[in-house]
Amino acid sequence: MKKIQWIVNRAFVASILLITALFVVPPTFGIADGSKVSFYEYLYGAPLKWLTVMTITDEKNDFTEMFFAGNEGISIQWFNLIGSFVLIFIIVSLVFHLAKLLHNRKNA
Repeated sequence: MKKIQWIVNRAFVASILLITALFVVPPTFGIADGSKVSFYEYLYGAPLKWLTVMTITDEKNDFTEMFFAGNEGISIQWFNLIGSFVLIFIIVSLVFHLAKLLHNRKNA
């Protein structure tokens, strides 16, 4: 039961950090030329870019405005999403492990 709680805690923190990265990390900007109109692509996510939002305007707005209004399409790169989650999970696990070692060393 303790191992399951360990995994759940770190997965929760990794999920929160993955979602927070959408709002904190600025997007990568790209242009995709179409046959009639040019689309502007904004790639969101960290450490891997896993969410692409396409729009006709080149206004660089924040994530919430771009995601919920004024977009022409959204695509999720699932492999990058899972990779980002795993990388963040590993980093969170290392941070928790180092914090536990420092705490045990300080109390010993």
